[in-house]
Amino acid sequence: MKRKSFLQFSAPSMLLMLALLAFPMVMTLWLSVRNCTPQMALVTVQQTGPFGAASVTTQRAKVDASGRALQDCKFVGLSYYRNILGLNKTPADREAAKAASASDDTAAATGDGHNEFIGALRFTLLYTLVTTPFILAGGLAMALAMNHVTRRLKGLYVAASLLPFIITPVVGALAIKWLFRDDGLVPHLLQQVGIQVFWMAQAWSAQLLIILYGIWHVMPFAFIVFYAGLQGVPQDSLEAARLDGASRWQQLRYVTLPHLAPLLVFVTLIHLMDAYRVFEPVLVLTRGAFTTSVQYLTYSVLLEENNAFKASAAAVLTLIGIGVLLIPLLRRTWREQRGTH
Repeated sequence: MKRKSFLQFSAPSMLLMLALLAFPMVMTLWLSVRNCTPQMALVTVQQTGPFGAASVTTQRAKVDASGRALQDCKFVGLSYYRNILGLNKTPADREAAKAASASDDTAAATGDGHNEFIGALRFTLLYTLVTTPFILAGGLAMALAMNHVTRRLKGLYVAASLLPFIITPVVGALAIKWLFRDDGLVPHLLQQVGIQVFWMAQAWSAQLLIILYGIWHVMPFAFIVFYAGLQGVPQDSLEAARLDGASRWQQLRYVTLPHLAPLLVFVTLIHLMDAYRVFEPVLVLTRGAFTTSVQYLTYSVLLEENNAFKASAAAVLTLIGIGVLLIPLLRRTWREQRGTH
């Protein structure tokens, strides 16, 4: 393909990527190293009450001719990053935070008391590393089972399997929450056999619910990708393996899995990116109590502290974490692609 034709073909996609991905990422990075405060001015206003009028001096933000608030902006470097990572606290502050969190179950469960980011990162990595193998194995098992389903039931099997992935993440998290709430169906059934668990009131059970939700919600995606890949497995190789006396496990290990290896890497890459940004189940199931994630921490900073600059720093740290997780798989994929040429 000529260079001119290539540029004409790829230019719209490149411009769209720059507008939707590159530009927001650059702006987020720029905001994370700045701080802006509104310019305030003392003004005297007349207030009228039941006992007469009075002059009151108060602060108001300065505005320009168009009515926009004037701000003082300055470069703060890595200050917000150090704040989020807990690097700007003195040893006395850390000891006080540890002592305060010793009697706080939520703080003890979400972190080490003085650094909420470490607690959020710890659970995010736990969620990512635990859900990934279950999603890969479960999706592959569902795809292999599909080959043994009768033609009449295949449509029903696919519909039931894809339902968790089709529904909105918030709706799926709400369904899990209603099932496991104190007066829900699951606690009621467990009480019938003498087991009582308050799923929403304990750190381990709340984290377990989020992990179960992640597996339940994403496994259908792996299933449909692997099922599509199974349609391309060379039947001649499988037949030759059968004639040589290979068992089903040996056929799967030496014929099917090598053929699906690129899809395994693809599903792993997609899930790692999504899992590290886990947000909806944390918001719906716990609202940050007992457990939190790096994505929820960004949301919490923006909502509770109303600080877009600090939230931008948390978002950049999230992107860096995703990059670190993807580096090993990307390097392996790059080497394999170079080896094929």
